[in-house]
Amino acid sequence: MAKPKPMDDAEFERQNEAAVREAREADRVEPRANAVSYDPGKGLVLVELRNGFAFGFPPERVPGLEGTPAEQLAAVQISPSGDGLRWDDLDVHISLTGLVANALNLKEWAPRIMGQARSEAKARAARLNGLKGGRPRQTTKSAKRSKKPV
Repeated sequence: MAKPKPMDDAEFERQNEAAVREAREADRVEPRANAVSYDPGKGLVLVELRNGFAFGFPPERVPGLEGTPAEQLAAVQISPSGDGLRWDDLDVHISLTGLVANALNLKEWAPRIMGQARSEAKARAARLNGLKGGRPRQTTKSAKRSKKPV
C-alpha cells in the first residue's frame, strides 16, 4: 500500500476550516443532545436537545434495548458530537436524527407538507411544464397575491 503524501500547513488549515464549517452547519440543522437520562417511573429515555426542545421515548422502540433492566438503561451517554446516544455495555448506538425521523414517521408525512409528494397529476404537470421550458415565472402581481400570512 502506498504511503499517503504528507500534508503542508496550508492544506491542513484548509481542510480543518472546511471540517469546522461542516460541523457548525450540522449542529445548526441536526438534532444534538444536551442531556439524557432514563426515567424508570415513566419508562422513558428523556433527551434534552441543544435547541431547548426535549422528548422521551420508550426503550422498547429501539432495537437492542427491549427488556433491558433500568440500571443498564440509566447508563445512557451522549456521543461526543451530541448527535447520538449510546449504551456501551449493551453495544447499542443510535442516531438522534434517525430516532426523531422514526418517532415522527417523517418518511411518510414530511414529503406531503414539503411539496415532495409524488402523484400522477404532479408528474403530468411537471412533464407539461418541461415541454414549455419549465415552470413559469411568477409575476410581481401574482407573487404578492399568493403570499400566505405569517
